[in-house]
Amino acid sequence: MERVLIVGAGAGGTMLANALDPRRFEVTVIGASADHLFQPGLLYVAFRGASARRLARPERQLLRRSVRFVQEAVTRIDLNRHSLTTAAQQQFDYDTVVIATGVVTDRAQIPGLAAWGERIGDYHSTVAEAQKLWRALAAFRGGTIALGQSTPLIKCPPSPIEGILLTDALLRRRGRRAQSKLVFLTPYPRAYPAEAMNAILEPVLRARGIEIRTVFDVDQVDAASGAIRSLEGDTLACDLPILIPPFAGAAITYEPAGVVDNDRLLKTDKTTLRVQGVEHAFALGDATNLPTSKAGVGAHLEAKVIARQLNGEAAAFSGRTHCPVDLADGRGTFVIGSYAAAVVPCRPTRMRHWMKMAMARIYWISLRGWLEPMFDWYFARTAPEKLAGGATARP
Repeated sequence: MERVLIVGAGAGGTMLANALDPRRFEVTVIGASADHLFQPGLLYVAFRGASARRLARPERQLLRRSVRFVQEAVTRIDLNRHSLTTAAQQQFDYDTVVIATGVVTDRAQIPGLAAWGERIGDYHSTVAEAQKLWRALAAFRGGTIALGQSTPLIKCPPSPIEGILLTDALLRRRGRRAQSKLVFLTPYPRAYPAEAMNAILEPVLRARGIEIRTVFDVDQVDAASGAIRSLEGDTLACDLPILIPPFAGAAITYEPAGVVDNDRLLKTDKTTLRVQGVEHAFALGDATNLPTSKAGVGAHLEAKVIARQLNGEAAAFSGRTHCPVDLADGRGTFVIGSYAAAVVPCRPTRMRHWMKMAMARIYWISLRGWLEPMFDWYFARTAPEKLAGGATARP
């Protein structure tokens, strides 16, 4: 039997492990945590005070019985020798390795951000950090809130817009919006990087009185006042800076070292998903340097591609994205695109918001692969090439 080692127990790693035939593959999953976190739920913990009770489940319960699960932090992967070492100095050998370690937040990249992060938290790392942000927002009595991404590398590109819109909705519910100024920061020349979706999302921000500061590359945060300074030389005074931290790949030493870039992301072939220059190694999800959004849907589709290749079938990743966006008014939309098709405009509707919220309920079932026929039908129906007719398309 072929020994397949999956490093990382997030959505992509879990789905891949469950998709491999136990009669052909001896599968081991190595994850740093015993629990599996539904990361999109952190948004609602941070901005709505939602309960985190259902956001995590034991990883062992989500895997087939035939899959071996090891709770260890991986420190070294020697791709030349087909071996892996953990923090506890355990060594694992394999025939094929799939690296699905995701990304981690790295506040230290921005001077002053660590101090503010320690104080107010964030909504891209842990439940505890999201709850900390909720407490900071609950204590806010008025002034200026600035929210945005601190670097171009981001996990879940729609999340900054979702964060500022949910902040606006929270302040309105509490009767504090008139005493507050909201500023949306972005390093891009428009509110959302993809022009087709920006044409839909930017008017929503402006209609709610949110100031948009484009081409604002965060350079540092004043640890005392919260003022944010950009690389362009601008300074924004604010009372509550909510900056999405920089991200980086997992702190793993690789041999050869050249398989990762300066952000510790794996250099990955964009269609085969093989680590560049290494035939027996694949990468998926946020751990890659693929020119597409870092989001759960991508990891889902990439896991399917790798499973088919390991089964000896021809399969290629299309770069498909399908990211949900909550507009905080009962409506939602999706960012849909691929390598071959530009992002298509997608009109906000209440149904699309319901679909985003429903995912939190069906997520755990989807990890087992039981809903794949439904997903296959849906993704085929919503292929960006088919939806290129305009904002009235109905995914």
